[in-house]
Amino acid sequence: MRTSFSRRRFLASTTVAVATGCLLRDTSAAEPKEPIIDIHQHTHYHGRSDEQMIKHQRAMGITTTILLPSGRPVKRPSTHDGRSNGLAARTGGNDTVLKIAKKFPKEYLFGANEVPDLPDMQKELEKFLKAGAVIIAEQKFKVACDSKHVWAVAEVAQEFGVPVLMHFQHGSYNLNFDRFHRTLEKFPKVNFIG
Repeated sequence: MRTSFSRRRFLASTTVAVATGCLLRDTSAAEPKEPIIDIHQHTHYHGRSDEQMIKHQRAMGITTTILLPSGRPVKRPSTHDGRSNGLAARTGGNDTVLKIAKKFPKEYLFGANEVPDLPDMQKELEKFLKAGAVIIAEQKFKVACDSKHVWAVAEVAQEFGVPVLMHFQHGSYNLNFDRFHRTLEKFPKVNFIG
């Protein structure tokens, strides 16, 4: 025996079933977010406060941020006699990025950086890599990109298995890009990001 099932009855039954499913659904667990990773952010960028940067990253939905420090402020040719200290943007150094990453470990990772032609550069990088830095960055200094100074940075990167992010700018930062292949050949295991 066949029973008729009207369109009205079908829609009513379907609506009840869908509504019941929605009510019974576990809403205590939030839907997983698609991760958004910002690999290039700075503390104190042009005078911006840490609180402003953190608020901005959260407003943008950034799930993980890698903070890139500047090297120490010094007056020497590699920093354009101090004019490009703070990556030419008044950014914070190693201590500032470590502080935020330790305060918000689920949101922030950090890098280590130093002026490459300082005598104790490798020790400074090693100190922050041992503290958890995941990258050497941002190398933005007036040195030849195939110089002994860049190679000393690459030696540390190779030892710790971390990449090096370099800011290339003709005539200003990481000079003689046409010779960078020499650095790549000397350090084939180091990942360089330009």
